[in-house]
Amino acid sequence: MQQSVSTDSRPRSRGSVAAGWPAIGFAALVTAGAVYSFSPRPLPDYPPTQLQADQLLINGLARDGAGFVAGGAKGRILTAESARGPWTDAEVGETHGSPVTRIVAVDDGRMFAVGHNLMILRSTDGGGSWQNVHVDLDVPEPLLDIAKVPGGDRLVAVGGFGQYLESGDGGDTWTSRRIEAFNGSHLNDIVIGADGTLLIAAERGLLLRSRDGGQTWDPLELDYPGSMFGALSLGDGRWLAFGMRGNAFLSEDNGDSWQAVDTGISDSLFGGTQLADGRVVLVGAMHTILIATPGEWTFRRVIPSKQGTYSTVLEAPDGAVLVGGDPGAQLIDLATGERRNGGDDA
Repeated sequence: MQQSVSTDSRPRSRGSVAAGWPAIGFAALVTAGAVYSFSPRPLPDYPPTQLQADQLLINGLARDGAGFVAGGAKGRILTAESARGPWTDAEVGETHGSPVTRIVAVDDGRMFAVGHNLMILRSTDGGGSWQNVHVDLDVPEPLLDIAKVPGGDRLVAVGGFGQYLESGDGGDTWTSRRIEAFNGSHLNDIVIGADGTLLIAAERGLLLRSRDGGQTWDPLELDYPGSMFGALSLGDGRWLAFGMRGNAFLSEDNGDSWQAVDTGISDSLFGGTQLADGRVVLVGAMHTILIATPGEWTFRRVIPSKQGTYSTVLEAPDGAVLVGGDPGAQLIDLATGERRNGGDDA
């Protein structure tokens, strides 16, 4: 029986390898691409994300040197080199979403912010970064203001339902005190006079004064049962307190007696500042911005082009003020009421 013999004597292995080179090459390219994709390499320098500060609820404003700081909803804090913006997010530690209610510049780049759940944040670089130094998630009450007591490194924070916290070590640790004179009232604002006198503006017509750095507090006589939301120390023993339904009261004897000042409005006043030239600016509900010269106390109303409720105000350059509230941060020309935001950013 004759066997069949193949006449194809070519080595098959060489032909198989040659035919597979395209697949092998493609696999090598994919592998090289994967290695490159996941290999560590430096990221490019992206510019900071700019924010629209006029679209965020702003409760607190402060200034450190040439920079501006704003804080508000969900514990966010923004910074800007100019009152016109642009604004960027600061680096903020854990806030648990607690809103910021006030920001205060203390000294040498040190700032404090307070908020709900007795939250206290501290910055040592002018507002660029913040660390949480106190919070109590079991206490929903807000802290509403904070101040550094003259002499030493003692701080006092005040807030809702008589909340009163003290620190004797620059904010590292905090102790809560219950003071009978507060009577559980909301403590809305704490102000320091030139002589070191402390004044707290509170609800139900309550003003409180301390002449010993906050160790003891005495209620002051005010012929008005409504809340006082803020106060200003005007120097030379003069104080201005303001609050509900446009009520304002002036003291020229360091708080011993108070006289009503006619603001010309019936809308509540929530914030105020004294400008470098001595004039006083008050802000409040129904887009209220009032300006007056001490001694005359005839208030002129500035009508801003973007309306809402304003809770805080800060002097800005060139005859303008930076105001904060539910319309966000707004740069307002005091002469015309026009915005100077330079676009959408404050």
